[in-house]
Amino acid sequence: MKNPFKNTAFLFGVTKAKNLPNDCGIEVLLSGRSNAGKSSALNSLADNKKLARISKTPGRTTEINFFEVEEGYKLLDLPGYGFAKSGQSRIKDWGSLLGEYFANRKALKGVLIFMDIRHPLKPIDLEMIKLCESFDIDYVAVLTKSDKVSKNIEAKKIHQVSNETNAIEIVSISSLNKKGFGTLRKVLLGFRNE
Repeated sequence: MKNPFKNTAFLFGVTKAKNLPNDCGIEVLLSGRSNAGKSSALNSLADNKKLARISKTPGRTTEINFFEVEEGYKLLDLPGYGFAKSGQSRIKDWGSLLGEYFANRKALKGVLIFMDIRHPLKPIDLEMIKLCESFDIDYVAVLTKSDKVSKNIEAKKIHQVSNETNAIEIVSISSLNKKGFGTLRKVLLGFRNE
């Protein structure tokens, strides 16, 4: 089957609310801690190793990066949480940008929260979950690096996240062996078809 995300392309990055593009179409946010494997997942989703830059220093993304899947449907890659090397002022700017985006953006249809399956639901993840819930935005828990745990631990972590959140879906993935990406694509296409 053809990968519907194959032609996903980087458009531009935004650091201030005033630079956001027109509020139309469908947008899904990709969020997660700096080392949660979000960039690798985005590359695996599109079968394109060069789509999102993967840095040896986590937290290099310091702007909201817009990727177009198809006309009218975009994925927005958020800066990884905890990018202290960018300086406090940038973090502060990002906070207000994100708050404004959640409060006013009609195109926002859902959020993917990427978490390392070995350490899900860290306080910073819970903050993002709270933000989604306070604005009544559907969110999906994406548990990354599933190749690093046993099937038993994987099942336990999925159960934990299911019990402790209101995620509309929990998807366990591995960018290394491509496990779970068929499910993740289906979930993302679901936002397009709402």
